[in-house]
Amino acid sequence: MLFETLITVAALGVVVNADRPKNVTICDYYTPLLLGVENSATSQLKLVQTLTHTFILGNYTTPNVGIAVAGVATPADYSGHEVNILNYFIGAYYSTKGYNNASTGIAKNFLDDGGAVAY
Repeated sequence: MLFETLITVAALGVVVNADRPKNVTICDYYTPLLLGVENSATSQLKLVQTLTHTFILGNYTTPNVGIAVAGVATPADYSGHEVNILNYFIGAYYSTKGYNNASTGIAKNFLDDGGAVAY
């Protein structure tokens, strides 16, 4: 398993660096390519937000090239059990230890106001 993971990470590193010139940062290269906008701090922030939201939530907005990405927080089935961890991050459960070592849990929204901004 560890060997397969190392091979996958190495392969991804080769893919990410394949077309990009060595003197150009990843954000400088991929921002105009993926978003189709001029490269700026604002557009690079949008790229990082889009990648992060896609990792967490899966495909939810454009650019979407037709490849299904199941985010880590999307509801899924694992070994015959329904799993939905998103509720732990949006304050749906009293699952976080309260302040000052309170004996009861509190509902805490760990995501920015409860959702991703679609671009």
